[in-house]
Amino acid sequence: MVQAILGVATAISGAAAFPMYLIPNSMLKASFDNKDCIFPKGFVIQGFQIWSPTKANNHTTTVIDFHYSDYSTKIETGCHYNSTSVNVGPEGLVARYACNNAIVQFIWQNGTLTLIERACPELDLSRPFEAAGSVRPELTCVDAEPSSERGEGKSCFPTEGRMIAANFTSLQPTPR
Repeated sequence: MVQAILGVATAISGAAAFPMYLIPNSMLKASFDNKDCIFPKGFVIQGFQIWSPTKANNHTTTVIDFHYSDYSTKIETGCHYNSTSVNVGPEGLVARYACNNAIVQFIWQNGTLTLIERACPELDLSRPFEAAGSVRPELTCVDAEPSSERGEGKSCFPTEGRMIAANFTSLQPTPR
């Protein structure tokens, strides 16, 4: 447990040193005058869990839950997906879902979790920027107790513990 915490702390401190992406000139110029602009560098996911139905006749939607933390920008929020979640992404692109703090969004596709954080939301830009980074957690799945609400299913969580640390690897304008 101590080694896992030290590993996450090392990843966070390494991520806090500098971004893993190039900052576009237009964003860099706008950020010079605003001391509150802190670029997202890395994130930590805790308590990631995904529940999926296991019976063909069970039409219950997959459920995803996790807690998101970005220690560089001090943003922490819960993230959740279920049948009532609304796609907040642009039409024609992969569906993305807002976390409790809508500055953070996520995509779950083919076993990859992509996190998207609005960069420097306090800047007045005609087209905002967002940082993105992905993780592909190795999951361990177990049969979940059937419930009257969801029916039979499986519950999956990261094999290597409850914490996943990663860096943002791109900074791009938000898609239209």
